Amino acid sequence: MSSAEDAVRHPSGRVVAPGRAETSGRATLADWLDPDHIAWSVRHVRELVPTERIRSSPAPRPLPERIDPTLLELPVEAHDGVVALRDLLRDRERDALLVLHRGEVVLEWLAPGVRTDEQHLVFSITKSVTGLLAGALATRGQLDLEARVGDLVPEVAASAFGSATVRQLMDMEASFAFVEDYTPGPDLTAYRRANGWYPAPPGTPALREYLATRAPDGPHGERFRYLSPAIDLLGWVCARAAGTTWAEAVEHHLWQPCGAELGASITLDREGTPRAAGGMSALPRDVARLGLVLTERGAGIVSEEFLDDLLHAGHRAQWAAGDFADMWPDGSYRSCWYAPNIDPDVVLGMGIHGQMLYVDVPRQVVVVVLSSWSEPDDEDWHLDNHAVCRTLAHRVAP
Repeated sequence: MSSAEDAVRHPSGRVVAPGRAETSGRATLADWLDPDHIAWSVRHVRELVPTERIRSSPAPRPLPERIDPTLLELPVEAHDGVVALRDLLRDRERDALLVLHRGEVVLEWLAPGVRTDEQHLVFSITKSVTGLLAGALATRGQLDLEARVGDLVPEVAASAFGSATVRQLMDMEASFAFVEDYTPGPDLTAYRRANGWYPAPPGTPALREYLATRAPDGPHGERFRYLSPAIDLLGWVCARAAGTTWAEAVEHHLWQPCGAELGASITLDREGTPRAAGGMSALPRDVARLGLVLTERGAGIVSEEFLDDLLHAGHRAQWAAGDFADMWPDGSYRSCWYAPNIDPDVVLGMGIHGQMLYVDVPRQVVVVVLSSWSEPDDEDWHLDNHAVCRTLAHRVAP
């Protein structure tokens, strides 16, 4: 595509642009995250891993449209120079882009083969969903965020997690022995075998046993440590507090109240434990509806106090001592949401293979970028996604 006019327009006004070709052949559990299959796999997770359904709202929230296809012409300051938005999307393994301003769709782009009714794996944006779920439960008095995890989930009391607080899980300040290496390294391989994402040899522990046997690795609360199993445990805490499964709690407290139009799903291990750190698949529009909870001051789903805490209470000193300090030098992380602290009251969820949910609260802009990068974790490309979102937010709401 050389210009926005070359895009194909749906009757609704949605823009679908030429882009990355889908690879032929079906993936298996052993190779579904490999570069040759990832573009297919992120939209077919339920054919590979057991999942639990998250039902849609009986009264989906309308998203009025005032599509502006000229936004595809915007220049974006990517890591390797200025590039037109349409070219970045087309050439750099993006699958979907959605932009809302004040609850209206101003741009929607889909790569070839990506259907408007198709759930996409959002990887660690799932963490941000789990963080909001904890906030919704805390708002209703069902969860004390300062409680010790071992008191709420006695099954992990003897592990490294036993002495951590729920808040330390939410802020990724719980410390335990684990290396999050997406090559994948041995720790991540063992973790994915436990959570059902890789074939499990005989004797492999399932996810809850895996969490209950994590060894200590220094004190909690001293620095930001990006360790996904902490949020799987947060999901367990939330399910225990809600008295339901994680999926049922998300459905009741988040998905239906935010007006989701299509059901979502969460991957399960062989015992039915969800991967609350990264296993959710959803429509881009429904991911954006969740972002509106923040632009609308909690929307009655989480309290304004919880929202203000999420936006402003992140620990910058722990971030500066932590794993991603070079990415956003003045950043922070609170309740499973990143705050780059470049613009005020902007937070985002972010996942491997190129997922981003960007929420600019003052501008009332929500941007969703979903992707299928061949490489899982490229910091330059994550920063490009951030540049895309920030450029769009400043253009849509100067």
